[in-house]
Amino acid sequence: MATESSNIALRYLQQRVLLLSLIPLGLLFVITVTLVGSYHAHEEQLVRSWFKQGTADLAAGQSRTAIEDFQNALSYDSENRLVQLRLADALLADGRFAEARSYLVTLWDLTPGSGEVNVDLARVSMQMLEYNEAVHYFRAAIYGSWDSNPPQQRRNVRMELCQVLLSQGRIGEAETELVALAADISPGDVSLLEKTGQLFLNAGQPKMALAELEIALRNNPRKAQLLEEAGGAAFAAADYSKAAEYLARAGREHSGEEELEELRAAREVVSGDPLARGLSEQEQVARTWRAFQRGLDRLQQCSATPVAAPASGQPASDLQTLIHESQELKKRVNPSTLSRRPDLRNQVIQFVFRVEDTTAASCGQPTPVDQALILIEKRHRANNP
Repeated sequence: MATESSNIALRYLQQRVLLLSLIPLGLLFVITVTLVGSYHAHEEQLVRSWFKQGTADLAAGQSRTAIEDFQNALSYDSENRLVQLRLADALLADGRFAEARSYLVTLWDLTPGSGEVNVDLARVSMQMLEYNEAVHYFRAAIYGSWDSNPPQQRRNVRMELCQVLLSQGRIGEAETELVALAADISPGDVSLLEKTGQLFLNAGQPKMALAELEIALRNNPRKAQLLEEAGGAAFAAADYSKAAEYLARAGREHSGEEELEELRAAREVVSGDPLARGLSEQEQVARTWRAFQRGLDRLQQCSATPVAAPASGQPASDLQTLIHESQELKKRVNPSTLSRRPDLRNQVIQFVFRVEDTTAASCGQPTPVDQALILIEKRHRANNP
């Protein structure tokens, strides 16, 4: 009985000793965890601090300092993808394209659908003159994922792609992307509409450019630069009525010499076009007669030096043919015959167009009236291809 009591007491004592020994171990564990947590928290704070500094330096154009900042951040968190991406941006800005690509390719392997990674790879490829690769990555960026404002990011990337395609002479591809871009622009985004209009002009599509610029004008109808751009697009599209309207609204004080020349030419076309719709017969006759007189004057000036007759068996030159035709027309054309014969009016107008085309190539700079007649021909050729 005494032995049993002794054993119980011994076991009790052992348990007490064990419990008492666990207390410092527990305290030590808590301290260790706290210290580790504090250390990691400190590391995270350092990463955030270096990242913030690097972002500020990169925004300020200090790419080399930004590279060091981001590298310092990575020394505390080498797997941080956002820091790696910003480091690639800094390397790209500093012209260290091979190093930037190395980071970006690693990131692309992990997140091939990232819009930001793809657009950076596109820009690196452009710098390394790998244009097909650049176009591939731009398109991947358009359809990739974005952390903030995906619609706007995709529009921006598509515009950048359009600029690249135009710079490479890939006009057809650029037009396709521009049509997609135009369909995706909010009517209130005046800046993007304006840029898209300019790109359509660069792609040789002035009518589509005018459409974009006119949408922008609905939101900002008094902006002189927009009015000038719309006027220029209308002029290129042979829509001289709109060109005259927009260029006049832009105001002389805001216009350069080129815009003023376009305005004068557009007004001359609008006031002198014998084929314009809605003219009375009297006005059409008057304009046709003035155009005929100007065509004869231009032909006479161009042929001031007597033209030798063509050698036997040689065809007459275009100028000689026109001179001969003018002599025949002068016998039949006057305001009275033009009033009675619409077919003669059309014949005279086509004659004048041929005179202007021929003399423009061989008789020096056309006068403003001659230029207007050339533009009138262009206008109706554009409307009736």
